[in-house]
Amino acid sequence: MAIRDNLKANLDVSLAGSNVSVSSELPYSVGGETLYNKNMKYLYIDEDNIEVTELISCLDNNDVNQTETEITGFLSVDAKNQPGDIDTVITSILNSRNAISNQTIRECEMTTENTNDVITYTFNFRFVTV
Repeated sequence: MAIRDNLKANLDVSLAGSNVSVSSELPYSVGGETLYNKNMKYLYIDEDNIEVTELISCLDNNDVNQTETEITGFLSVDAKNQPGDIDTVITSILNSRNAISNQTIRECEMTTENTNDVITYTFNFRFVTV
């Protein structure tokens, strides 16, 4: 199962009952407008971006590799009428990184952008395993 699927499953549970829903669609554009700006209060999670780096090359072909998976999530809300539980929602999204097991590193950084009375939260998840 892909890390995105596990992350989405955890977010479905942790955001149930909140003012934000998790979309199963990818965050693509329609007519030049991104879905997360068109459908506010929906968290969109992009596909896994996987990079494998060889750490140790062994003669018996049992090489030691590091696998780094990055996933980006997007959430847009009306800047003037933010959901009352936005702090709880953000905390739940940031903490969802801990639901992914068997990872050496589990990180999530958040950035915000204000455009035309819309706040877009961008969540950059990073998972590393050796």
